[in-house]
Amino acid sequence: MKKYYQTLSKEKKQEIKKLYQKEYAKTDLNARLSRLLVFSILGIISAIIILVISFKYEKEHLTSIFLAIILIISALFFALGRNYVKTNLLNKIALKNKEK
Repeated sequence: MKKYYQTLSKEKKQEIKKLYQKEYAKTDLNARLSRLLVFSILGIISAIIILVISFKYEKEHLTSIFLAIILIISALFFALGRNYVKTNLLNKIALKNKEK
């Protein structure tokens, strides 16, 4: 099921994002969402580095591959969670400003 925010046009989405920036720019939620994005990017980069080092220098790759897979899954979980929270918040803002 699509959220109301996802059914809006590009212009309306830009207006909602501007309202989001005005209301939530300096809040803890925005800082936490940014932190989740940084953690997910660092997790994916770390997993890639572990895989490269594993294949280049180690003879037994199994533990390194397992660690890299866990890191990638965790990073994707962080990124998807961040996206879910932000989409729900944008949807609430869009529903609040629906009548206007």
